[in-house]
Amino acid sequence: MYSWPVARLLPEQYNGWEAERSALRQFSASELAREVQDGSPARRLAALSLIDLAAVPPRTIEDWITTLPDAEANELAGAIPTLRPYASCADETRWVRLARAGYDRRALPTFLVMLFHAHEALEAASCSESPIAWEETADWLVQAYTRLSVRAEHEAMDDVALFVFENYLDRAAIFEAFCTLLANDRTLALKVSANPALFLSGLESARQQAAISEAERGGGLPAVETWRLLGR
Repeated sequence: MYSWPVARLLPEQYNGWEAERSALRQFSASELAREVQDGSPARRLAALSLIDLAAVPPRTIEDWITTLPDAEANELAGAIPTLRPYASCADETRWVRLARAGYDRRALPTFLVMLFHAHEALEAASCSESPIAWEETADWLVQAYTRLSVRAEHEAMDDVALFVFENYLDRAAIFEAFCTLLANDRTLALKVSANPALFLSGLESARQQAAISEAERGGGLPAVETWRLLGR
């Protein structure tokens, strides 16, 4: 499986945020929310690292997604409370939608990670909402990746490849979205056909063949050559 997004060096204004975290540890959710609204950068980051987003109004979270600097938005994404043992299916569905919205607005990879953590939580709890959520995320993924491609946001496209395509092609809905993108995005088709093992090695033969054919159709290497690279 993937690892957490690589830690980024924080700007100078966040120096000392760990000490602030210790000072805020006993604050209530409402007190932490006030720090996020009005505190210094270091205290905002510390508060976000501690806050229970389940206790924060959705509109407030949406505002934070839009307005917080990247370092704080990353911490906000990491605060999405997925994989909690007693979370309801409705809670996890909410986090799926929030993570998608967060990625749409900020294109930070942490939102991708939390999105799929929430999907895993829905699966683990055998939630009836899970299949529909996967289908909705697959449709969203095609739209989101296409927007990134049109804007030539290559770093974000690489994030999607790393955190989604390398890990979730065993889910039928995500695989179908992947094939749609292969047939319509030459950059992705070339990436996959040049190094098919990175994306396809864990899939059954029929899915490998389907992806390779779509990559060729999308402008990648000939399917027979990609098949040979895959060791077939």
